[in-house]
Amino acid sequence: MGRSVSRGQAKKDFASVLAPLRDALLQAQVLLHEDKPFAIAVIVTGIPTAGRSETVNQFLEWMNPKYIKVHALEAPKKVSRTRPPLWRFWNSLPARGEIAIYFTGWYDDFLSPALFDAKKAARHERRAIERIRQLEAMLIRDRVRIVKLHMHIDEKEQKARIKKLRHDKATQWRVTDEDLWLAKHYRKVDRIFSRCLESTSSPVAPWHIIDGADHERRAFETGSLVLQEIELGLKRARHAKPAVQVAAPVVTDATIFPSRQDGDEIGDDAYDAELEKLQGRLALLSRESRFAKRGVVLAFEGMDAAGKGGAIRRLTSALDARQYTVIPVSAPSPEEAARPYLWRFWRHISVRGELTIYDRSWYGRVLVERVRDLAAEADWRRAYDEINEFEKQLTEHGLIVLKFWLALGKDEQLKRFEERDNDPLKAFKVDPEDWANRRFYDDYQRAASDMIKRTDTKHAPWTVVEADDKKYARLKVLRAVCEGIEKAME
Repeated sequence: MGRSVSRGQAKKDFASVLAPLRDALLQAQVLLHEDKPFAIAVIVTGIPTAGRSETVNQFLEWMNPKYIKVHALEAPKKVSRTRPPLWRFWNSLPARGEIAIYFTGWYDDFLSPALFDAKKAARHERRAIERIRQLEAMLIRDRVRIVKLHMHIDEKEQKARIKKLRHDKATQWRVTDEDLWLAKHYRKVDRIFSRCLESTSSPVAPWHIIDGADHERRAFETGSLVLQEIELGLKRARHAKPAVQVAAPVVTDATIFPSRQDGDEIGDDAYDAELEKLQGRLALLSRESRFAKRGVVLAFEGMDAAGKGGAIRRLTSALDARQYTVIPVSAPSPEEAARPYLWRFWRHISVRGELTIYDRSWYGRVLVERVRDLAAEADWRRAYDEINEFEKQLTEHGLIVLKFWLALGKDEQLKRFEERDNDPLKAFKVDPEDWANRRFYDDYQRAASDMIKRTDTKHAPWTVVEADDKKYARLKVLRAVCEGIEKAME
């Protein structure tokens, strides 16, 4: 006759199995935090009462909670609706060496409409899937490893659990009205989850379906999956070979943009009159009721001393200071370098009714980082598509995206550099790095040509500004901003 095993003994035996797993997870987390080769994003979805909260609590108990952030981001509220759907997730991305756990995460963009708004789901489902796939592919390439866990239980088990929780006054609060609605429509919910998992599972970011009926097995499986992802990432980081930097190929058909406008320079009187007219036009546009439903994102690029700052100041002079933000962009800080490349630009995106002006922008990856070999060729080459997707998401949300390349001639640049060097009040504007960049003038022209060809889109157009004449350039920028806003608000 076989020996029976008591329930207490079985729990004790399973605890002895979990102990090594827990220790290994903590050790792996310590190595991850010390070496900082990548970040971990854990997505937890599931059928109500299948164990999502218990799973997250388990990770907080097993590992050092100082280096784990949990994000239970609910459906967009008023403040986050004023920004694109993925903005709130970009703002919460972990730095390398950290772990972030998301309840549903960016899958809420797919699941909420599908579950609660059939008409909206039909219109937006395909695009939501595209956004998710593109986001995850980009995060993985930017050293964010993703673990996706879906907790599942059958309908009978769910009903029993909800009944038990509601029967006990101490646990009634855990069952929300939304849980009851989802349980009542179990088959629909299960079908939508299945479609979501099937549509968004990929070799580099697969879904793992976890049986939530057995909490001990659930704990072991989820812990093992996260441990496996950290250990695999650490192993690959240790054996990774340094990227071989290869000079960008010469673009033989590059367009060299003119730096001089047709015709004579603009006189002071004509400039002052036109400037006042255009600034008044912009001021009135920014006060229209229709503008409050939009918002503007302006990106300025150009050679050093091309006049980006001067053009921006003529724009802001026409605006209420509470309505705009100017973001000067330079080399990434340690905080910015520890996250995916676009993070530092996403975090400053305008709310509707405001303007965000970038003095240099996300195009640095395909300009200075390309020309000066600061990014691997594979990284700057993929950036064109990632930037196009980024700008598409902004315009889908109703933001007006306008981009300016200020074309400055090589001789005019030298003249401005020398004038600044000889003026004590302006000498700070030119540093050794500016002179170093000048040696790569022709390479920047080719990179700018590639950039504009690959990212000049109907929804986010480029305007090339002849910048040798500062007055002409400032007026052209102002005029293009006004026309871009007017066209978008037609």
